[in-house]
Amino acid sequence: MAEKESMLDACRDALRIPAYVDDYDDEIADLIAAARASMRAGGVSPEKAKDDSDGTVRLAVKVFCKANFGMDNPDADRYAHTFEELVTLMRGASEYGGGAS
Repeated sequence: MAEKESMLDACRDALRIPAYVDDYDDEIADLIAAARASMRAGGVSPEKAKDDSDGTVRLAVKVFCKANFGMDNPDADRYAHTFEELVTLMRGASEYGGGAS
């Protein structure tokens, strides 16, 4: 199996920012950190919130970035809702530190 790209690269791709454009890397890195903090606050274990090999965590981080990057994003509410749904799903699953089996 191929190694996953870095979370910064994955978020840059999700935001449709070319790899050679690094002007927004600091903002994206801050959003990645905020997404992880939000997952932890929502009940996801700290270990799992930083697990970049987990597809659900990667998706949640990318969706969070899409919801919060830039200004005047007409889809921001939809992405924010999707992020909250993913955190709720993870919170309920024992593999993410939640209570359900």
